[in-house]
Amino acid sequence: MESKLVSYIIPIYNVSGYIEKSVASLLEQSYSNIEYIFINDCSSDDSEIKLRRIIEEFPERRNKIKVITNEQNLGSATTRNIGLDMAQGEYVMFADSDDWISCDYVESMVHKIESGSDDIVYCDYFESYDNNEKLITQNYGIDNIECIRSMLGGGLHGSTWNKIYRRSFLLKSKQRFVEGADLFEDVSWNIRLFACTTKISYIPKAFYHYVQYNSNSIIKSMASSEKKRDRAMQRIENVRVACDYLIALGFEEKLGKEMREWKLMAKNDLIDEENNSSLHSWIKTFPEADAAIIKCNKITWNYKFLLLLLHYKLFWIYNLQRSIMRKLK
Repeated sequence: MESKLVSYIIPIYNVSGYIEKSVASLLEQSYSNIEYIFINDCSSDDSEIKLRRIIEEFPERRNKIKVITNEQNLGSATTRNIGLDMAQGEYVMFADSDDWISCDYVESMVHKIESGSDDIVYCDYFESYDNNEKLITQNYGIDNIECIRSMLGGGLHGSTWNKIYRRSFLLKSKQRFVEGADLFEDVSWNIRLFACTTKISYIPKAFYHYVQYNSNSIIKSMASSEKKRDRAMQRIENVRVACDYLIALGFEEKLGKEMREWKLMAKNDLIDEENNSSLHSWIKTFPEADAAIIKCNKITWNYKFLLLLLHYKLFWIYNLQRSIMRKLK
């Protein structure tokens, strides 16, 4: 009996220094029946050249590899949706093209998801640094509400890359990545998916190596004030879509506190000390989240005081306090 086909979706964007190790680890999997969907999102470096060079070293994989090149940069959300539309497998997995995976990753995840009727299986992972790795345990149980609570709080990683999904479930859920919103798009998508099922399992083992030394990463890179605001708005849109979905499904009673804190952390990204109009944007965005300021344990009391000043529109006191705090640093 032939093993079930796994569709592996890998967006690529300017990862020249990392892609060879990443792709080699994907193609060296012990599991044989994998459909690889590489999507180059209009990279400006030689990532695709290196990708094709590595593929040539694995002739036994070649007939199940698709390399797609976007004519323009569409962003990670749209690129992942393209991959989902192309996927034909029984199961779907994702990887970031600057990370790498252990050779038994796919085999282990397929074995777990096939041992029951689960829609989603997740596992531990490694944070990979220049000279060492750190094991990140993800044992947050199999209750979907507790998993969502953990994702909202930043415990259970909201990425796609440490999970395997049953494709029939993805199709039935009708959930898509929010196109044009490329920050926290994976967290938003996963929260909505976990809200759609109670069939969830966990493997207490790490296979995925999440690279922390890529200075070109979207999350790590510095940007102008305009770009920072744009990224903040992308994050806010993904938070809004996920929270609206949770509320529509009746999760607010159990997850309202966590949703308000998640919204608060997202809107805080809008604050730009060089642009006072950003303070007005903060006030208008997710006003219901201000109720979380006092009890949110993710921010300091000094910062809580500043946010309360904003909430009550005491701008002159806010600016004075910020000035004092800068001088004390």
